[in-house]
Amino acid sequence: MFFNIQISTYKNTFTMKWFIKCFKQYADFSSRARRKEYWWFTVINFIIMLIFIFGLMVPIFKMSYSVAMSGGDLEDFNEMEMVAAMLKNPFIYIYLIYYLAVLVPSIAVFVRRMHDIGRSGYWAFLYFGITLIAQIVNMGNYGTGVTIIIAMVLLFITIFFLVWLFTDSQYGPNQWGPNPKGEGNPEEVTTEEVQQL
Repeated sequence: MFFNIQISTYKNTFTMKWFIKCFKQYADFSSRARRKEYWWFTVINFIIMLIFIFGLMVPIFKMSYSVAMSGGDLEDFNEMEMVAAMLKNPFIYIYLIYYLAVLVPSIAVFVRRMHDIGRSGYWAFLYFGITLIAQIVNMGNYGTGVTIIIAMVLLFITIFFLVWLFTDSQYGPNQWGPNPKGEGNPEEVTTEEVQQL
């Protein structure tokens, strides 16, 4: 009986609603987001990004394949030709539009997730700031030592935040609002109000 209830509950869960919910709360940095909302948004966004990146890489694969089949050396592969091929690809423009459209909701759901576990949303500055610094260092020529140090710091911070992101909601209401799962909320907070969160 429990097994049947579990299956029927799972079938009735529409996972895309969490992705859409993040767009409905496009720039909401003041409420809470439960784990399910954060992780479904992140997984669906990751899958969409992978599709775009694959679409961006197709011209590069075609060029490297044609160079290899013509007997040429892949070291002769011209970077400018590769950039030109990517700029001719319509996927890059669609990808950039999608990336810009999803940037604010990504940061907002991260901040709301921090709020849900009782942490300040300002932790997002550390996470996204270190990620940005790592990208800048990766683009420069700072040597292997600096790159390894930045990679280790980024790995440590990522593990640190993953622990927080997998942490269950803080029980009851906190300074950012009622518990989105409805656990421990006062009786004044109705079920409909919690479901709207």
